[in-house]
Amino acid sequence: NNIINHCHATSQSVRTYDNVTYPYTMDHSCWTLISSDCYEHPSFAVFIKKTEKAPVGMMAFIGDQRVEFVPMEQNKVHIKINDQDFDLQDNGFLFWPLDQAPVQNKVLRNFLFKIIRRQNSYVLDFFPQMMINYDGNS
Repeated sequence: NNIINHCHATSQSVRTYDNVTYPYTMDHSCWTLISSDCYEHPSFAVFIKKTEKAPVGMMAFIGDQRVEFVPMEQNKVHIKINDQDFDLQDNGFLFWPLDQAPVQNKVLRNFLFKIIRRQNSYVLDFFPQMMINYDGNS
């Protein structure tokens, strides 16, 4: 699609926002920055690393909130937000509000970000700055 540009990272390649694909070997377990905004005080940053249970682990900072997708076993991902554990069932979602505790499976009007699970894929939506699709492989 030519409306919203995107990058795509796997354990073997990275496709940049300007549609250039580079080979990439993820042969270490250190976090690697793959995307962030370019302000003095960035509103988001996205990191990936090699994990034991899946090709790609992912962590994002949205403001001062740390969101981590930790592959646990085949098709099972553990979500940690600021070291707090969350388990989303298939077709479940979580809203991270601005001024109260996080809420699962209830739509909120005012929120910083939301996470949606569809089968074995997760969407981290920080609109309009970025949207991440994560499945343990990319």
